Amino acid sequence: HSLKISQAMIEIACMREWFFTAQAMIEFRRSLIQALDVKSSQLLQIPHFNDEILKHCLKGKNATSTLADYLQKDPEQRKGLSSMTADQIADVEAFASHCSNMECKAITEVEDEKEIVVGDIATVTVQLLRKNLHEGEAMGPVHAPLFPEPKFEEWWIFLVEGAPNTRIIAFERIRDTERLIEAKLRFQISRPGKHSLTVHALCDSYVGIDKKVDLNFNVSTEDEVKREIFVHPEDEELDLQPTLFQQFMGELGGDDDSEEEEDEKNDKKTKPVEKLSDGKQQKAESDDD
Repeated sequence: HSLKISQAMIEIACMREWFFTAQAMIEFRRSLIQALDVKSSQLLQIPHFNDEILKHCLKGKNATSTLADYLQKDPEQRKGLSSMTADQIADVEAFASHCSNMECKAITEVEDEKEIVVGDIATVTVQLLRKNLHEGEAMGPVHAPLFPEPKFEEWWIFLVEGAPNTRIIAFERIRDTERLIEAKLRFQISRPGKHSLTVHALCDSYVGIDKKVDLNFNVSTEDEVKREIFVHPEDEELDLQPTLFQQFMGELGGDDDSEEEEDEKNDKKTKPVEKLSDGKQQKAESDDD
């Protein structure tokens, strides 16, 4: 139940808008998946790597300490492979081609508008591209040999205020394994002036492949930007049509009118009968006289 518990902890932090807490929970979650201490080296996620190989990777020319740097190097420049067998080297190469090489892009805009104005609903469009995949391919399970079941990548996208606040403005959990992923984060602009936000893309399965994009934009006031409100002719025609409530009340009123008309017809039918009976009664009375 470790995944369910860590998932609940991340969601609680998101609900409270605590970015650092959510980030710490994601780090704890991937430590569970990779069977590593939180402070362990990222390179220990690579197959057959141990402390001895790790020392070799941290020294000399082409030294590296992060997983992303190691994966971006050419196979000939990767250190720590000299003492491995051919099969072990093949495992390392397979891991390097399988682990997500993610590219993150983000833009801020207001749909159908050129300027951003106070009160607008802004949209941050985030694109994640797995450059290690070809068109039509998808990611398989992550490399986690000590985890008891297959695990697929999950990415958490956070839109965070700039320092020192670091409050979560919007977030989204992505479980898509496709090559290209797109997420839209929406929020309302509350003040004019310069804004600095940060998009964090955090992976829950591997340490060291997270991405970050800084967003800077300016917000104008309503007086600074004059917008023309365009109303489509079809929308104008719809305004002339009765609403659903009006239609309902009209039908309800029609039913009342029809009931009143039926009552009037019934009254008209019964009145001649009453007059006839009165006439007969008067004639009877005259005959008696």
